[in-house]
Amino acid sequence: MKNQFKTIGIWSALLLTSTVLTPPSAQARPPRARELCGVVQAFDPQMHTVTIQSPKRNRPATLAVKGDTQFIKNWKFTDSDSLKEGLRACVYYRSPFFGKPFVTKIVWTNPQQPG
Repeated sequence: MKNQFKTIGIWSALLLTSTVLTPPSAQARPPRARELCGVVQAFDPQMHTVTIQSPKRNRPATLAVKGDTQFIKNWKFTDSDSLKEGLRACVYYRSPFFGKPFVTKIVWTNPQQPG
């Protein structure tokens, strides 16, 4: 009987040690960016906002532009000065729980159009 309790104690200690020393497998991943393609209605660099009208929505979407937003034209990075009203573009944005949706990337979709 005494031997049985000793064996149970050893197995319990091994089980407890293995569960404590096993690293957790859960990983937090940020949500993917959403895509919205349409025509740029307004770009305000002072207010850091871009307004885009998409055929998928009834009214234009106004999104915040952050300092790390990427502007891509003809597969090359460019600056925000070349973003003009009337351009066709795809905007990739994220919607946080609190605050305004913000843009991560703006890609020109029609390279023949000036701007």
